[in-house]
Amino acid sequence: MVQPPSLAALHELKTATHGSTDQQLRLLRTIKNDIVGHGQRKRLVVRHGLLDCLAHILASSPDPDVQIQTTLIVASLADEGAAFVPPILYSNLVHPLLILLPPTHSPARLVTASLRAINALATSWTLSPRPDPQFIHHVFTKRTIASFLDILRQPLPTSSQQLHIALTSNLLATCCAQSSQLPSVMLDHGILDALASTLASFALLYNKHPASSHTDLDVTALLNAISNLVHDSPYRAHRLIFSNDLKRIFEHSPDVTSSDPLITPDYNQHQPRTSTNVVPVDSLLPKVMVPLQKSLSFGHHALINSRLFSDQSAANVSVNSPICVWLMYFVRSQPDPICRLAALRLLAILNNALDADVVAPRSDVLARSRERERQMALFAVPIAVKLVQDALDTPFGQESAVVKEDACAVLAQLIENSTELQQAALDAGAVKHVSQLFRKSFDPITLARPMWSANPQADSHIPPIPSTSLGHDGLAPEVMHAMKCRAGALEALAAIAEKEDANRKAVIDSGIISNLIESLAPMRDSDPSLLASKVGNTVPVLLAACRAATALSRSVSLLRTALIDAGITKPIYYLLATTNVEVQIAATNVICNLVLEFSPMRQDLVAAGVVTALCDQAKRSNSKLRQASLWALKHLVLNSPKDMKTECLEQLGTGWLVQAVNGTSQPSTSVPLGTINAAGEQVDLLNASDASGMDVDEWTEQDDEDEDGEVMMDHNGTRYQSSGLRSTLDTINYKARLRSLRKNEHDPSIQAKHDDMLVQEQALDFIRNLINGDDNVAMIEHLNSVLGVDRLFQMLHNKLRPISFQPQTPLDSHRSQDYPAQSQQSNTVWQPPELINAALGVIIHVAGGSSKHRQQLIAQTPLLTAWLPHFTHTDRRIRVASVWAIINLTWVDSAADREDAKARARTLASFGIDEKVRALAEDVDADTRERVKTAVRQIDELLEGGRYR
Repeated sequence: MVQPPSLAALHELKTATHGSTDQQLRLLRTIKNDIVGHGQRKRLVVRHGLLDCLAHILASSPDPDVQIQTTLIVASLADEGAAFVPPILYSNLVHPLLILLPPTHSPARLVTASLRAINALATSWTLSPRPDPQFIHHVFTKRTIASFLDILRQPLPTSSQQLHIALTSNLLATCCAQSSQLPSVMLDHGILDALASTLASFALLYNKHPASSHTDLDVTALLNAISNLVHDSPYRAHRLIFSNDLKRIFEHSPDVTSSDPLITPDYNQHQPRTSTNVVPVDSLLPKVMVPLQKSLSFGHHALINSRLFSDQSAANVSVNSPICVWLMYFVRSQPDPICRLAALRLLAILNNALDADVVAPRSDVLARSRERERQMALFAVPIAVKLVQDALDTPFGQESAVVKEDACAVLAQLIENSTELQQAALDAGAVKHVSQLFRKSFDPITLARPMWSANPQADSHIPPIPSTSLGHDGLAPEVMHAMKCRAGALEALAAIAEKEDANRKAVIDSGIISNLIESLAPMRDSDPSLLASKVGNTVPVLLAACRAATALSRSVSLLRTALIDAGITKPIYYLLATTNVEVQIAATNVICNLVLEFSPMRQDLVAAGVVTALCDQAKRSNSKLRQASLWALKHLVLNSPKDMKTECLEQLGTGWLVQAVNGTSQPSTSVPLGTINAAGEQVDLLNASDASGMDVDEWTEQDDEDEDGEVMMDHNGTRYQSSGLRSTLDTINYKARLRSLRKNEHDPSIQAKHDDMLVQEQALDFIRNLINGDDNVAMIEHLNSVLGVDRLFQMLHNKLRPISFQPQTPLDSHRSQDYPAQSQQSNTVWQPPELINAALGVIIHVAGGSSKHRQQLIAQTPLLTAWLPHFTHTDRRIRVASVWAIINLTWVDSAADREDAKARARTLASFGIDEKVRALAEDVDADTRERVKTAVRQIDELLEGGRYR
């Protein structure tokens, strides 16, 4: 067989070790021109050792032209797919490519070529079904992060430098989407601040010239990088919101003057411009009517927590979330659909982060959320739905195909957890367009380039080494495109159907159920690149399909009709046995709804062995899997036959159940993730500490030096800045907010305690449902026999008693203020409301047993003492549960029980519980007031001289 020119050139290149620069250039161009667009030739030259040769040339040749030609070949090889990623990494080519990046040491063309090669390699890396995390360690070292920072901090970027910013942003967006730890590293090394400054410069310039194409800056790449850096992290999102430059240009005060001017580039004249004004966010969007909120409270307090539209409240919208307002304005004024999509994604992420505020008063958070929701429902959601509609017929291969992949996912992010936004999406026709795109993802796929596999006998004389051995083929780009479209559509359908039955019915009526069932089939590991999209699904599709099934199965009518007819039980149960823990958790969440007492699928799942599967999962180390499994089990035992309940209890084990209720979390330690990179350096960036100088305290102190005026107090005790430079957002102590968010996200002990608290709650609910129903008395007796009466009441006492605790963080201090009526000392707090409410649920059902069980309960003096403060708890659920338990405790079974009931009533009075119940007669919660009437009547019937008439 005649060898291609690239092999002859490669042989000459390897033998001519001391060849001239011109000879190297000629040979490199021959290889490049011969392999471009030819996958088989690329595989052949890699098999014959091209990569090691290129690595040697990059490391030894000082000639920029030689380096550029070498880099172009690497980019061409990297662009071929996932199979080429392992040999490129093993050949140590990444390190010399990254050395070329500092813009002060390399020609602009060389920096561009290097960034393109690394981006191509990162894109192919993501095509693997299981991307190797070592890629991150190869690319992100302290030296390369410093180079990225230099690129992003160009003060007056030229056109080529703007291209470098865009390519760097693209690389950050790609890699941060695949690594959960990399975004924190990028924050600690100043990358997020640099991106925020670039966005601020763009926003200020865009405000002056919105209709001009004067800049070459790819703002889409910039927005995507920021989105993937702050995704799933309220702390990083707030660091973006509180960025000095963004705060400065989005200042809402009309008379603001800048004490620290933001230098922004004029891309027409390349001259520095000192900003003496700001982006007027208050006037960017039309005014929106915000109706009064419904409130459980009455009178003046309710009016304070509700807002009616006025010029002042319009300002409050932008004060509370100015960057969100600007993003909505940008989306409305930007014609490019890809850029619109990037802005909508960042808007959704920031909106969710603002709603997750843990320091601001809850009423303020709800009011701000309501205002943003109304604006987003009118200005953002319809645009997102229109992007889905416009992308329906976009074929793969076009640049705008990315809109088809991501539009549904962005729509889902925008509307999740909001009934109003979900209704806005429904009104805009989202179900019709999303379901159509979902069904199209199952159309037959024709690969543009059929995958070629080398003959294993060919070139058998060449010894296999890592740099000449191709890796496994990843998914073909066409298949990956279909999978992304499918996953996004499922996410959108799940978000639309999340809360309302009417929305679920609309989704079912769109005819997607059969496709949903197909989406629950996992992809086989063998030859994934050759699989048509109907054969299986990637992990993101499986997760999205489970979320959609969870949302749809919340409907009683759908459980009994559409879902059972489609046969959803079998594929969901099959997913419980997968090796991916995230898929197991998602499938278990679906099981939670399928085993409800009114579900026809409960018996099918029990017959298939779901009890054993769930009990085994409940004992696994993953806390989220334990929580989901216990949640499913508590639904399974509710109103089940006694033998089913006892079987579940036996398989779980009483010892394990006691441990789950008591809690087992311990502060965890970080696992070192350091490794040796291609340069031989020890890399531990993904476990970086605050030693990088980016600690939040230092960051905020620097910010104070720039902007803080004298701190003063108004007549209500509210802090404000005399200089007038602070926005209302800043006057709420943003330092405390950032510290709280950071501690919540970075302290493993806090996360461990939170996860364990959720497991404890489900374990208590399991016990509650175990003793609920017609066999209530028998199951209480069984529980007492296997646990012991004293142990059960001791567990309940532990949830109700106060815990001595000295607040160490602003978050802890804020939480201690949630219970002012309960706490007599500043260092005393109670268990989380979820655990208190769950414990009271068990008490209600114990008190609902026989007279014997009520007598056992009333005899628990420590339990009654610990219970007393919770009658005035701020959480209405706890107050009404407490009254329900008193109703059950004062219930008279028969004439023989009356004397014991009187004794129980006297005991309650002696503890002061009687007075606590009567004090709730004027409670703000209507349900509590109604329950109090029943409780007081029963107490008065038992006590002589009762006051209730």
